[in-house]
Formats: sequence, C-alpha cells, structure tokens
Amino acid sequence: MKTCLAALVLVLFAQDAKVTAVNPGEIKWTQAPGLTTGMMTSLQWGDTEKGPYQVLVKFPAGAVVQPHFHKYDEFATVLSGSVVLGQSDTIDESKGTEVSAGGYLLVPAGTAHWAKCTSDAIIVRFCPGPRELTPIKDGVKAPGTGALQVTQAKDAKWEQAPGMAEGIKTVLQYGDPKVGPYIILLKFPAGTYNPPHWHTADEAVTILKGTMITGEGEKADDAKGLPVNAGGFFIIPGKTAHWGKVPKDEVTLTRLGNGPRDIHYFEKK
Repeated sequence: MKTCLAALVLVLFAQDAKVTAVNPGEIKWTQAPGLTTGMMTSLQWGDTEKGPYQVLVKFPAGAVVQPHFHKYDEFATVLSGSVVLGQSDTIDESKGTEVSAGGYLLVPAGTAHWAKCTSDAIIVRFCPGPRELTPIKDGVKAPGTGALQVTQAKDAKWEQAPGMAEGIKTVLQYGDPKVGPYIILLKFPAGTYNPPHWHTADEAVTILKGTMITGEGEKADDAKGLPVNAGGFFIIPGKTAHWGKVPKDEVTLTRLGNGPRDIHYFEKK
C-alpha cells in the first residue's frame, strides 16, 4: 500500500511533464559551434552552458575536425554512417580507427583527438560539463594522457537488462548507474511490450535501429502511442509514467539516464 501511494505521489508531482517524441525529419539542425562549416548539431537534452548535455552532431562526407581537446569527457555513439577517429595532436589517417553505426567511443578529458568522415554520419554526443573546445595550434598542448576508447557494434557485450522483462538486453556504455549520469544500450526483441513504469531521473532515448512506440500514462493506450523511427529520439522527464512497444522488428537504442538507474512498474510483470 505504501509503495502504491509513493508511486501515486511521484506521478502527481510530474503531472505536467510530457514525453517528447522527435522523428528524424523533425530534428532542428544548426551549425555546430567551433566546428567545420557544414557540421550541424541539435540539442536533445540538458544545458550546453552548464552541462551535462546531449546533442546530435551531423558530419557531411569529407568533413574534418582538426586536433583538439575538451576539459570534460566526451562520449559518443554512432547513429548512422561512420567516423574515423584518431588520438594525436596531428592528423595521421593511418592510425585512425573507423567506427560505424552502433559503435561508440569515449575520449577522456584533456585527450588530443581528431575526426574525419568518409561518408555522411550522425553521432549522439554526451558531455558531463559545459560545451567547450580547445584547438591544438600555436604551441597549445593537450593536458590529458588518457587513451581513446572505441567499441565496435559487434564487440558490445550484451546481458539481461536488470529489472526488465526476460529477453531485453543491455550494455553499459558510459558512467555509473548507481549515481548517474550514465548511458546504456538497450535491445528489445520484436513484439516486446514494456508495461507502464517510471524512472526517478530524466531519460533521453535515441533509436539506433527499428521503430519504438512510447506513450504516457499508468495504462497503455495505443491511440496515444508516439512512434519514433531509427535516427529519432524520445525525451522522458523524470517521474513521468510511460510505456513502450516494439511492433515489428527488433529495436536497438542508446539511453541516457541523468541519475541513479531505477525502474518502477505500476503492475507486476
């Protein structure tokens, strides 16, 4: 009884919160500040002036990001296309690593790196601090010594998602789920129904593969479901009741949680 009352209080607290669904064609792109002309960005969640925040970044074919570093960790998942990345204060393509759709990378704070696109690409980029970039030129030297970490899609280590229905798989990509922020991959089999539930923290969900339908409420209502295709995203405020369905093909997504990992179902599965 106490658990039910607590859940009700939390839902009432968030009664004005809304699930935002953005399909690929609805994304509003602007020139990415500090990057090559033609590289575009779109804020998904957070505050770029204070951090943390998450954005989409679009690279046109042939775009080159000159060597630079950031004061904070940079984490990115490749949404589409592929990006060649290297760790150095000069560009040496023979030492670059190509990361394709579904792969992801971590650039530790202060580490010199560069990027190049051989084809159009889009990445999902997370940063725990304010947006900034320091070019490496005129004697500027990157202060960090951490190694660039790349995980290709085929090398992701999937396991059963804790607290979720059997068959839903997950991979920890970045951060600490005990405190957050953290980022995970989730894989939902075709036909999956994830019953109404809520999370304490905001979540930003970017669809990498397939189509996910999400709706608000303590009861699933197909008429109120919001479908989002690969390349689009959902923003779900903390304490907002919602549910999800995978109508056809398997869905893979990357999920940012801005706080400790939890999931509270309204009914036992």
